[in-house]
Amino acid sequence: MLDQEFSDDVMKLRPRKLRLGRDVERLLEGVCGTEEDSGRSRDRQALRPNADSANAIRCAACGQVEYITREHCRCGNYLVGQIEDEYFAYERGLAEAHERLSTEAERKLKPLRLATLVGLPFMVWPFLHVFLYGATGSLTIWLWMLPGIAVYGLFGLIQTKINAKRNASAQALYAATFEQFLIDRVPVTGG
Repeated sequence: MLDQEFSDDVMKLRPRKLRLGRDVERLLEGVCGTEEDSGRSRDRQALRPNADSANAIRCAACGQVEYITREHCRCGNYLVGQIEDEYFAYERGLAEAHERLSTEAERKLKPLRLATLVGLPFMVWPFLHVFLYGATGSLTIWLWMLPGIAVYGLFGLIQTKINAKRNASAQALYAATFEQFLIDRVPVTGG
């Protein structure tokens, strides 16, 4: 059926030669090359990632830059263990930062909690007045609650401001995944 639909010229078409980048061609020569080419390709420097790449890791044993997906370095060092150690250190750093921020926030909030006791009489007095005298209080008695509400409102705002860093740190700690670690990693520049 295909022979009838297309002319003979179409059947004689040859594919164009495709020119790939140098790195891709070296990789393909190393994998798919003939046996004569394999000796020549071994002499060339093996493909390695750029040092600034997010996919690179510097081997702790030999100092060469390798792809992060490799299990072992070309020198034989176990790279997966090295990555896991970096990830656990990253998690410990996040936990220590959160603990430090929590301690600092509690230290700042302790005197502030004592200062809010100033507003307590203003909040309790109207209720005591109604309870002791049995009648609903006048407007002036209920206006006594305004300073108490202002003190507690101010305390709420200050507490929110102090807890903002601690809450952001807790969110970063709970959302810490291996993928986030790879994104946050510092590039492997330098020697």
